[in-house]
Amino acid sequence: MRPIKLIMSAFGSYGGVECIEFDKLHDGLFLITGDTGAGKTTIFDGISYALYGQTSGRRRDGDMMRSQYAKDTDETYVEFHFNEAGKIYKIRRNPNWFRRSRRKNKYGEYALTKVAAKVELIMPDETQFPGKMKETDQKIIEIIGMDMDQFSQVSMISQGDFMKLLLATSKERKEIFSRIFPTQIYWRVQAKLKEQERQLSGQLENIRIRCVQDIENISCRPENSYWKIWQEKGKFSNIDNEEMLCILSAMNEEDLKKEKLLEKSIERLEKGIEAGRKLEEKRNNIDGILREIKDLECKIDEDRERILEKEKSFEDLQKSCDIRGKKKQNELILLQHEMSSYDQLEEEKEKYDNLCRSSKKLELSIKQLEAEKCQKEQEQANLRSEQEKLKDSAVEVLKAGQDVTRYREMVSRAQSLLDKKPEWRKLQKKEKDAALKVEQSLKIYREASSYYDHIYEQFIASQAGLMAKDLKEGMPCPVCGSLHHPNLKLPGSDEAIVDRETVETAKKNREQAEKDVNEIQHMLSKISEKSIQLRSRISAEAFEWMEDAGKTNPDDNFWNNIEERASEIKNLSINAEKKWNRLKADQHQFEKNGVRLKELEEDLQKIQSVYTLQLQKRMEISAMKKSQEQSLDKLQKNLTYTSKEEAKGHEELLKKELDDMKAGIEREENKLREERKNLQFKKGQLTERKEQQISEENLKGEFQSVYEAFLEEGGWPDTTSVELLETVKVSYQREEKKIYSLHQSNKRIYTHLKSMLHIYNEQQALFKVVSQLSRTANGELTGTAKIDFQTYMQRRYFKEMVKAANVRLANMSGQQFLLECRDIENLGKRGESGLDLDVYSLVNDQIRDVKTLSGGESFMAALSLALGMADVIQREAGKIHVDTLFIDEGFGSLDENARNHAVRVLNELTGDVCLVGIISHVSELKEQIEQKIQVKKTERGSKIETCHSL
Repeated sequence: MRPIKLIMSAFGSYGGVECIEFDKLHDGLFLITGDTGAGKTTIFDGISYALYGQTSGRRRDGDMMRSQYAKDTDETYVEFHFNEAGKIYKIRRNPNWFRRSRRKNKYGEYALTKVAAKVELIMPDETQFPGKMKETDQKIIEIIGMDMDQFSQVSMISQGDFMKLLLATSKERKEIFSRIFPTQIYWRVQAKLKEQERQLSGQLENIRIRCVQDIENISCRPENSYWKIWQEKGKFSNIDNEEMLCILSAMNEEDLKKEKLLEKSIERLEKGIEAGRKLEEKRNNIDGILREIKDLECKIDEDRERILEKEKSFEDLQKSCDIRGKKKQNELILLQHEMSSYDQLEEEKEKYDNLCRSSKKLELSIKQLEAEKCQKEQEQANLRSEQEKLKDSAVEVLKAGQDVTRYREMVSRAQSLLDKKPEWRKLQKKEKDAALKVEQSLKIYREASSYYDHIYEQFIASQAGLMAKDLKEGMPCPVCGSLHHPNLKLPGSDEAIVDRETVETAKKNREQAEKDVNEIQHMLSKISEKSIQLRSRISAEAFEWMEDAGKTNPDDNFWNNIEERASEIKNLSINAEKKWNRLKADQHQFEKNGVRLKELEEDLQKIQSVYTLQLQKRMEISAMKKSQEQSLDKLQKNLTYTSKEEAKGHEELLKKELDDMKAGIEREENKLREERKNLQFKKGQLTERKEQQISEENLKGEFQSVYEAFLEEGGWPDTTSVELLETVKVSYQREEKKIYSLHQSNKRIYTHLKSMLHIYNEQQALFKVVSQLSRTANGELTGTAKIDFQTYMQRRYFKEMVKAANVRLANMSGQQFLLECRDIENLGKRGESGLDLDVYSLVNDQIRDVKTLSGGESFMAALSLALGMADVIQREAGKIHVDTLFIDEGFGSLDENARNHAVRVLNELTGDVCLVGIISHVSELKEQIEQKIQVKKTERGSKIETCHSL
């Protein structure tokens, strides 16, 4: 990029319009010179602002660049024409600034109107780039090929900046290079590895804690042979846990064996106890059987004698009863034949009575069904009537819900709008206060300006009077050179003499007042802009829910209207909520009624079905009653006896007599039979007991053999009781239960712990790899230089910079010294390093710290380094080519020889970049450099008076 023309209007220290035509400069060096603070660096600021909207070094914002010398009507802008790759581009950019309005306000004064920041890019075909400011800025970067940071480093070499780079620490150079060179990706790699290391470390710690918790929950019996080993080695290790797992596995195996052994012991005890119990049982059984056999033998002998006596008595009784019984039996048969009819009559009466009771019960059931049916039909009718009223409840609920949503939204918008009221009031007050301050500051400025003009005129008049006081005819005038002085104005006694100090004081007061006006106007502009934006947002929000409010100025009755409307909407919202809840209750009742109607319909169908069956059953019972009445009449006509009670009494008497006789025979026969049966039973019992005795004796022998074998096998004494074995069994069961519970718990922990340790080992292996990479990338390896990945990659750029710098530095220093990037082997082990810079002396072949350079040497080294960095940036930024270079100050620290070398190197540099502008006030450079741009201060701002080639 090569500049063609730069136009600055009311920009920085330039009060008017100034133009620099770079295309009229010949290739080579040119000098930008002038008084301190005149605005030499502002020329480069203008170029930077035109291209990027920022000043060099970002020392001042664009809005701060309006000249303090500018009038209210003077426009602030920068216009820059440049050549890029043979194509001409034009940029015009202005910051936010305030101009005087064309009309007076209600106070009779001219207000200030804000002019918004703007940028225009004219393409080589004379068309304007259509994008907005952001797109235009991006297009300019695309054309130039560099962003602001790169452009500042390549095209504007400031003494403070490149001296800072020369004397910076490795850490500071890293920060500078990270903004210029594309090395952020390596820092992101470092950060990503660091984050992965932290995450993996946290995961490992979580797994370790869980493993430690598992290990703490493991229980080991003191009787276990691994108890002491577990107390010593049953701990978590960050290195290897295999031995601990093996010990735990062996502990579990031993507990399992102990558990199985106890199970077998308990099983053997149970078999022995069972044999012992059965042996005791058989012994008791045999003793009882022997006692029963002896008792039975005695009873059998007694029964035989008693039976013989009863058999003789029974034969005599039987003969007597046979004669009387035949006569009574015949009489009873006749009577019983007639009694059957009475029995039948009673049965028929009972049937008839049952039918009557069933009929009454059925009638009661029918009446209940009719009442229930009537009740449910009435409820059904009432519900249908209610459903007719509630049939539109669903639609009403939907509408009411929409109203509730709409009112809620309006309430929310109203509250949001009311929340802006304090901000609006505060902003209005600020704007009013700022406007008052502007008026006051303008008044002070006018007074100071008027006073300065008056004092300045008096000062000029005083000076002229003082010169004219001693001037005589024929003497040359020191102002115009004339020898004739017809109109001399001599100072009178009534005119005060104004000195320069008074003028300077008045000037400073005016400049301060002007600065105050600009600052307060800038503040008012920002407040007004915020006020306009807030007013726009308030109006837009109000219009969304209240059209007439959106048209009202917030300064009038706007807020009262909003609050009243918000209160109305809030009440409407509350009423809508109540209506919605009421309608939801109606809808719920409608749905509930629908379910009840369906239930009633089903109940009525069931009732009707049962009612029909009951009516049919009533008809059947009525027919059965008529038939039963006929049957009763027929039976009563065939009866012989006057009454059933009389016949029954005679029948009972006959029966009793026969029964008594029969009972007497049966009693005696039963007694005899019972005696015989008892005798036979006792004989059978005797035989059974004898057989049972033999069987029990055999079983007793078997159980005794089993029990004795158990005692012998278990080493128990022969006198061991079953109760003792039961006690031992209970003890074994308790121990087995305890071991089982402990083993199952340890087994679960072992499985989980083994899985977690496997995960831990995998994560630990991954952590070692990531940790090694992270520490390597972040320069944290023990015993090595603290060079991180980004710094390591920046060393490539740094070495190229140093290499390019040494080409110029060798000539500048007269082959005295060179710069050298410190080798990794020579870097310190503490603090960030990798971009350290040393000085190699070509005279004595020694290396020393760069801070040992003198002021002139430091300037030459820093300038060479800055030029070297510019070379590297050009190569890295798409092989761009810089046609113009600005160097700001620093030549005052060089002696004549070093300055001549530096100028010679810069002259050689112009063969590559065509133009090199040196910004300096060193007088010797004015003699060495022919092409000059001279900046000079005036009372109305700086001026560019000359721009020529001598």
